[in-house]
Amino acid sequence: MVKSHVLSKKELPTSTQYKYPRKIRGRFAPTPSGNLHFGSLVCALASYLDVKSAGGIWIIRIDDLDTPRVKNGASEQIIETLDHYNLISDEPIYYQSDHLATYREFLNDLIAKNLTYECECTRKRIRAIGGIYDNKCRNRKIKNGRTSLRLKINGQNEVDTFSDGIYGLQQKKSDSDSRDFIISRKDGIPSYEYSVVIDDYIQEISHVLRGKDLIFSTFNQLILQKSLDINAPEYAHIPLVMNPQKRKLSKSDGALLDKKNFSLNLYLALNLLGQNPIEELKSAKVPEIIDSAIMNWKRDNVPNVFNKHVTEFLPKTH
Repeated sequence: MVKSHVLSKKELPTSTQYKYPRKIRGRFAPTPSGNLHFGSLVCALASYLDVKSAGGIWIIRIDDLDTPRVKNGASEQIIETLDHYNLISDEPIYYQSDHLATYREFLNDLIAKNLTYECECTRKRIRAIGGIYDNKCRNRKIKNGRTSLRLKINGQNEVDTFSDGIYGLQQKKSDSDSRDFIISRKDGIPSYEYSVVIDDYIQEISHVLRGKDLIFSTFNQLILQKSLDINAPEYAHIPLVMNPQKRKLSKSDGALLDKKNFSLNLYLALNLLGQNPIEELKSAKVPEIIDSAIMNWKRDNVPNVFNKHVTEFLPKTH
């Protein structure tokens, strides 16, 4: 398995060097917590088609920092499954775990700017005060104990709105959305929001298309980009694939992909994405389906909500 080249800070583009890449660059970034399921295929396919229809570069990134969630062999299984659907990375697979030193370098930049502080608050305490962090540790000096690192939000780095490529203008719901947030956990693992910002910067990602469950996380990512003085990608979010109980589809819903029905799975995913694939594609070869989908991709056709419960017509795998 080809792994990513680990960049030193000298090799990274500076904020003045990296304005916008010559080509559109997108990515799909699964967590290797298990096999790819239908909801993940829909997201990967949408991301791939959005980039490839514009002649861009598409990259697979493995989000393997959260080690308690990582399962042995899952990364290889995910990559192999994507390969079956002709969703192939244009560059060597990028593994977050290869870039711990780089995350630390950028953390040091934020620390030097006095934009961080240590926090000893537990999840239990935050739940007890209503689930919204109250910036308690911002002005405290913590001497001992395991602490997380939070980013200070101030008038210079705050972001209240952004334009989503599918859902349009997004605005923070309330002041509670402007609380200082964790960028490095107590166990030393960089947070999702922090690591993904650094990854997108290193890889010069220009366009991010992902599931709607991450739409409000975008605000914190934009705040981090502003704090680091680096450019933000364009963001677009697609609806979540739901089960009949209106919860996000998961492996426990029987949503694992049937390995005997690659073409049908792609057809169903395209149909869900509002692309109106022709009936003949149900039995076409995978490369033919992908080529047709690239030529006919229309992001404007992606609905705001997936109304169909895909588990009702997905092939049964157990």
